[in-house]
Amino acid sequence: MDNKYNVGERIVISLNNGDTFEGDYLKTSDKGIEIENIHHYESGNKTRSRFWFYRREIKTIHKLTTQKGAVSDSTSQQTKISQSKNCILLDKDEYERLKEVAANFIYVKTEDKSYFDAVTEIKNFESVGVFAVGAEKGRCGKISVIALSTWKQVYIFDIKNFRSTKFPAEIAEILESFYIKKIVHNGGTLKDCLQYSHKITMNNIFDTQVSHMMLVKNATGECPKSMNTIGQCLVEYFNFSPTLLSSSLEALSESWIERPLEEDKLKKLSRLVTYLITVKDYQMNLMLKDYEKAVNSYHNLFTKSTEFEMVKLAAIQECTEDIDTIIPRDLLKSGSIETVKAIDY
Repeated sequence: MDNKYNVGERIVISLNNGDTFEGDYLKTSDKGIEIENIHHYESGNKTRSRFWFYRREIKTIHKLTTQKGAVSDSTSQQTKISQSKNCILLDKDEYERLKEVAANFIYVKTEDKSYFDAVTEIKNFESVGVFAVGAEKGRCGKISVIALSTWKQVYIFDIKNFRSTKFPAEIAEILESFYIKKIVHNGGTLKDCLQYSHKITMNNIFDTQVSHMMLVKNATGECPKSMNTIGQCLVEYFNFSPTLLSSSLEALSESWIERPLEEDKLKKLSRLVTYLITVKDYQMNLMLKDYEKAVNSYHNLFTKSTEFEMVKLAAIQECTEDIDTIIPRDLLKSGSIETVKAIDY
């Protein structure tokens, strides 16, 4: 096993059995790798002990970086991609923050004060992640648990346990709002379930599955042949552990009938909804790439001109030939994106 890490460097190890461990690197040998100050993602358990992992049981290893962009801006695109394979392409502090958000979810079991406090807080945000249990079969199912996430908090509503048999009106109001953007992944069955089983029309939707297909098609010329899960998007964009959300997705196929709900299931559901806003923000950055380039170029016409030229530009208020040249015809030109990998994020 290659020694690619410095002692004390934070790394994430994914195992073939689906477990994921984060820890401080100690040493490697031909047989495996040793780390300490362990965080086991699936259980949430933390320990200062040292763990040894054999090479044959390891699926992937990535290191956490303390700076945005694990590679230099001066290198070529292909070199950046090559250099980035060994790193998680999200700032370490943000990566750790998202883990804390996922772990510190608020579980709402009934329509009490905590419920009304939660929905009041959620209504203050412009973007809300949505993941629901029971919506996988569309109109043939019924939602029993719904998780909503803001950028800083996850709320899990056990609506099957609520006193009323009707879908909570306050949550329905959030879903139907034209002012709050709902972030979903592959949300066709969710929208269908809400519309036909609960008589709720979800509005103002950002679907990260659709965005992913658009971005891949722009980069490669064709849509991906298979649909990515939210976990696979995190792997493809940021080099996240491939096992980070695999067990969470598997939990959706399990029974959610018995109450009280197991803590482990709640943790898995929280992880699924936590990363939706992060993925949406990253996808939006890519989709607005040409727009942002045009904005910078337009502003440079002013800031990089002489004082006389700047005053003239400000006075004429016309679309000059120079301005026309920098304004793209399309919001995102075909082939504008070389890779969906977050090497410049």
